[in-house]
Amino acid sequence: MKTSSLSRRAVLIVLLVELLCAVAFSLTALWHESNTRLRAFDVMLQGRSDSLLGAVQDAEDPDANVTIDPTELSIPSRDVYAVYNQGGRLLGTSSHAPGELIDRRDDGFRTVRFGRHRYRLLQREALRVIDRAETHGVGLRRPVTILYAAPMDFIWHEILEAASFYVTVSVALLCVTAIILIILLRKLLHPLEELAGEAAAVTASSLAFRSPESALRLRELKPLAEALSATMARVRHAFEMEQRFVGDAAHELKTAVAVVRSTVQVLSMRTRSSEEYRHGLDQILSDNERVEELVSRMLTLARFEERQEVVAGAVNLSDTVQHTLRTLGSFAEAHGVSFSASLASEVRVQLIPEAAQVLVSNLVVNAVQHSPQGSEVMVAVRRLGASDERAILEVKDSGTGIAAENLPHVFERFFREDRSRSRQTGGAGLGLAICKSIVEAANGVIELQSLPGRGTTVTVSFGLT
Repeated sequence: MKTSSLSRRAVLIVLLVELLCAVAFSLTALWHESNTRLRAFDVMLQGRSDSLLGAVQDAEDPDANVTIDPTELSIPSRDVYAVYNQGGRLLGTSSHAPGELIDRRDDGFRTVRFGRHRYRLLQREALRVIDRAETHGVGLRRPVTILYAAPMDFIWHEILEAASFYVTVSVALLCVTAIILIILLRKLLHPLEELAGEAAAVTASSLAFRSPESALRLRELKPLAEALSATMARVRHAFEMEQRFVGDAAHELKTAVAVVRSTVQVLSMRTRSSEEYRHGLDQILSDNERVEELVSRMLTLARFEERQEVVAGAVNLSDTVQHTLRTLGSFAEAHGVSFSASLASEVRVQLIPEAAQVLVSNLVVNAVQHSPQGSEVMVAVRRLGASDERAILEVKDSGTGIAAENLPHVFERFFREDRSRSRQTGGAGLGLAICKSIVEAANGVIELQSLPGRGTTVTVSFGLT
């Protein structure tokens, strides 16, 4: 998979935005420049046509009203003009004026192309007032039509020079901006690089992680730094739990194997009777069953820690409790314990039947094992209010209870408050750990309350399906 640079993307995006702004600015500036120069050029044409109007004089020919006096004209050699009288007769024109430029059309400004050049042409109706002595100072009104054209190639040359200036400045600014952006981005991304470096230094043998101060000082990076710190703390705790689990499992298996081995060694120390051999083999079989139960519970715990396998279904919790109590009836009777059940109907939770069966069985068996003879284990399933929509499973015994200092550890793997009882009860300290894995996989909550000498209550809450 190809990787891309975030800073490079940021630089390219900013430069692209600046380029678009520069192009828009240049086009706007060129439009304004061309309009300004064209308006100035039109004003110049207006002035030159006024000068041409001043050269209109009375004609000596009685058939003509006015004529053009060349001595009154002072115009550039490339300019073209023509003057028509009121009747449309051409009174005068420049010597090199082409017909396309002096052809009368509508009044106003227009652009005319002639050959490879462009001309700006003004056609206007004008009134020349001429004072004559024989009219006793009364001005004679002589209406004429004036056409005046001048080449405008130099205007486009000036506009192209302005465009070159704007483009050059824009490119220079883009280059300067790119350099500044690269420097600033490297400086701004330095805390992120430090954070990545600290995270990259984490290995399986070294889980120490310290968020750099530069990342914690930035509002945008502080949540990420704190999240990484919290995640690494959870990972360290998980590794510690796994190491403890492996150590405890190895210790439990080693102890179980050692018990079997010691029993065999005792049997082989001298010749035994058939009854002694049979008793020894029964003891070995019992110890092997305990090892098998330990391995089975370890596999069950590992399997139920896979969240999807636990919650891929729905089960009626009340039906599961009823079935479990029937199954464990003889087990409870052997311990001299009875059951009391209070079960609401149709309390469905997001669990597969096997997981629900294991959960209820572990809690009930644990309660029976720690209850005195003649006592009662109470199991209840109910809903917690119509608005909360929570399912509650409660298992309560009247046994010896759990000391307050041991309550935070009861859900840990291989934890047993009284290790001397494990051989008698067969417990390996995995039952409540399995229950916790099942409940948390279903997004539930399991809690334990206990008072020494008064019994223990385990409460599990689930969301209803």
